[in-house]
Amino acid sequence: MQAVLGICMNTGDFNSEAGPARYSYRPSPVHGRAYQILKHQEDRSKDPRPVGEYTVLDAKEDPSLSEKKVMNMVSLLNGRKKLMQLGRETGIRVLYHIVTECDDDGMARVVFYNLGKEGVSIENALFRIEKDEYVN
Repeated sequence: MQAVLGICMNTGDFNSEAGPARYSYRPSPVHGRAYQILKHQEDRSKDPRPVGEYTVLDAKEDPSLSEKKVMNMVSLLNGRKKLMQLGRETGIRVLYHIVTECDDDGMARVVFYNLGKEGVSIENALFRIEKDEYVN
């Protein structure tokens, strides 16, 4: 994969940047097209706890592409600069809308949209995560 502006990574590079990751992900145990976002404790002696979820709303999206998007989200949460460039793979632009700064559950909510060649955006995913010092 070619680097675009020097910030491109391959799927295998996900954990290669230095420093312990604060956040990780795993498939949701209750929803087949969702992922749990996990936060690791500072001392690493306890299991990471679920602090959010990424739910794919577009049933037509390839599950491997959904996972790559989640990997990019987790990379951003971890303060990493290298992301997988997915624009060529998808042929679409991804837009987002912050629904609320913080909802009644203490979660920030973001809706992602795909903007294709037709010029009409469609809902793609819902991202919810607890607000803390790393999530503004």
